[in-house]
Amino acid sequence: MVPMGETPIQRRGELIAAAERLFSDRGYEATSVRDIADALNIKAGSLYAHIETKEDVLWEILEGAATRFFEAVRPIVHSNLVPVEKLRRVIAAHVKVITDSASSAAIYLTEWRHLSEPRRSQFTARRDEYEQMLRGLIRQGIHEGVLADVDEKFATLLILSSMNWVYQWYKPGGPMTPEDIARTLTDMLFKGLKRAGA
Repeated sequence: MVPMGETPIQRRGELIAAAERLFSDRGYEATSVRDIADALNIKAGSLYAHIETKEDVLWEILEGAATRFFEAVRPIVHSNLVPVEKLRRVIAAHVKVITDSASSAAIYLTEWRHLSEPRRSQFTARRDEYEQMLRGLIRQGIHEGVLADVDEKFATLLILSSMNWVYQWYKPGGPMTPEDIARTLTDMLFKGLKRAGA
């Protein structure tokens, strides 16, 4: 039963937010439906008025995170900017999605393995599509001679790994803003660590 003054949509939003915190802190497997219900101060059986399975909640969180990444990055990829500028802006946009919601990013990056089929394949296909957008920018930059002739697949994985690890250590209000992180990360990836002339 939905409390007076609260709509089912609001209640579902609270459910997803509670599950997101728990999945991020404890992991999907270690979180039970009862844990989610306790976080909402309701009986476990009441959750099934809003969801069918715990995996449904995980899927909704993953779908939401994937959509945020695509919405942030796709317009940049399809813009008329030069490849290197696109790459810089993509890195900044990706980092911002992570820092705006580190908990959902953590789930997106680690807990998808608990999906059953066909959702697992759907998720990996969408993740691969995202990776291919980034790889295409690197390929274009190499083709135009503005990026070194490197292994584009390895370069793509290097950039994604560098960005995705941010959720582990970023703290809101910490010494680095999301913009600082994106700029520093981009500079190190593009310029390397070697001193000029060394």
